Amino acid sequence: MAAETRPAAANFAAGGLDPFKFVWQLLTNVKFALVLVGTAASACLLGVVLPQLPGPMRTNAAARSAWMQLREAQFGVFAGPMDRLQLFDIFHSVWFNALWLVLIVAVTVCTVSRFMPTVRSVQKPTKIVGDGYFMRAHHSANFTHEGGADAVEAILKHRRYHVERTKVADDGTVYFFAERFSWSQYGTFLSHLALLMLLVGALLTVVAGFDRTFVLAEGTPPFAVFDQAGPNQIFVKMVQAVRGKDANGNIVDFHSIVQVRRGDQTITCSASVNTPCRAFGYKIHQAAFFDDVARLHVTAPDGQVVYDDVVDFDSQSVAVPVIKVTDSHGNVLFNQDLPQMGTDTGGATFDPGTAPGSGSAAPLAVAPDAPADDTALTPKEASSGTLVGTTSRPVATALLVFPRAPGVAATVTDQATAAANLVTEGLSWRVDNGKLLVSIQGATLSPRFLQPGESVQDGDYRIEYSAATSIPAVKVDNMPGSISDDGSATFQMPIDSSQNPYLYVAGIDLGNIALTQGNTVSPQNGYHYTFEGQVNAGGISVKRDPGSTFIWIAVGMAIVGLAITFYVPRRRLWVKVGDGRTYMAGVAERTTRFSLELRKLGAELGSHDALHPGDLEKEH
Repeated sequence: MAAETRPAAANFAAGGLDPFKFVWQLLTNVKFALVLVGTAASACLLGVVLPQLPGPMRTNAAARSAWMQLREAQFGVFAGPMDRLQLFDIFHSVWFNALWLVLIVAVTVCTVSRFMPTVRSVQKPTKIVGDGYFMRAHHSANFTHEGGADAVEAILKHRRYHVERTKVADDGTVYFFAERFSWSQYGTFLSHLALLMLLVGALLTVVAGFDRTFVLAEGTPPFAVFDQAGPNQIFVKMVQAVRGKDANGNIVDFHSIVQVRRGDQTITCSASVNTPCRAFGYKIHQAAFFDDVARLHVTAPDGQVVYDDVVDFDSQSVAVPVIKVTDSHGNVLFNQDLPQMGTDTGGATFDPGTAPGSGSAAPLAVAPDAPADDTALTPKEASSGTLVGTTSRPVATALLVFPRAPGVAATVTDQATAAANLVTEGLSWRVDNGKLLVSIQGATLSPRFLQPGESVQDGDYRIEYSAATSIPAVKVDNMPGSISDDGSATFQMPIDSSQNPYLYVAGIDLGNIALTQGNTVSPQNGYHYTFEGQVNAGGISVKRDPGSTFIWIAVGMAIVGLAITFYVPRRRLWVKVGDGRTYMAGVAERTTRFSLELRKLGAELGSHDALHPGDLEKEH
């Protein structure tokens, strides 16, 4: 007897497990949807609470390692497992994107599963119901009135209902089906579709989006936007960073003129915070404006250019006093910022007769045991004399040098000439309770403390501490010609009496060096330093967000869908008119007072028994 042949792939037996049906039912299950939404919300909350790895560090192994060391100090032994679980980069993690994808699929399935029932409900509503429904419906009313079925049909049409007589019984009973705003049922579907597009847009933004912010100064080389070189590399160059002012000097505008180049194509355009420049599928915004940038040119002893770039102070600053000196005739001998020349942490001294600039390089810092409002340079070498006002807290020190008479240069290298033509005072200061307190003393001046607006008389000269200000100040690593142990130099950019900025540099010579714009200074290290001027810079943001279109469309759809749902509610009404009495039963949102609306409809028909006690009060 021949063996019975069977199909190679047997079908599922009736009542067996159908994987597709199981997955479909799971994705349309309300409880599963709540679990998905709750999990996604919890993950987003974790991403807000836990520190997240900055974007630029993702591709920089050294920067990421340094950032993780801070997390190890913060979370201890849990830092490693948290990193492996990608809890420090949640929104770019595999599991979060997978969760988001499942959520998108679930919303898609729910939206699709609702589509045909919604269409059927709108296009083919149930028009005939049993008589028992008129008594048990949630929204119902019954009353007597004159005019019969024609009166009911007329008033419903007046209320903008679409009315259809569905049946006339043998005993003369007339049945109606009426509905209003049937299309509003699509509002719910539109809201679901908006949610789906919102999720898709967010996923596209994370997966395919690009966002990078950097600082570009005028006159600097073009910046390569992408880390990897290639034919699609984009270069951005700052042509001009503009801070627009009106006739009264008020700032009215910030924008940047940039050149964007890819290959042989170059686009020049203006970028601001709200009006981006569009080039090669990317949006370029101005994210910030900076005017604390200096252009510096350095050549080595052999004439080779070793530094031709900007010194970016990166919004770092140091507090200094503004000093004004006048003689007995009222001539102004000195009126400008006084840069910090050194720091004393308790015991440093100075000699008022020493020329400015003595001391070693000093990077900007706050002493470890100092209060948060103490800002000063780190300690310099001590010289002779006693510093007034010295405490255990760091104080900044400087020498005030001004001419004895108008027209005498304040920079004299010959000591005998300096003694005859210049006056030198020693100053120190520190920030205390939000105020910059200044101490001053000189060869003939006893130690005095000054607050802003106070002055002191030293012979024929009145020295006034006009105000406190902050000037850009930063430590620059790997500065060519540096004589400091770590190869750094400290830069400050004060304003002189003519309101021109200049650089005050420590760490490239035994003394501090002042660099005025356009002049080259050659200290003992053999290098040549030229301050080419203060330049403006802008924080430039380059973005590509393929999901933004989906998100904006989703927002519009959500607004329209919710407006339809809440302000254009659908009404479905079944009416039975016979035996001198009218019965009405309807379907509407449970939050509406549809039953009251039906009873008031009866009152308009002239019924005396339609309204219940208290119905009229419910209107108020």
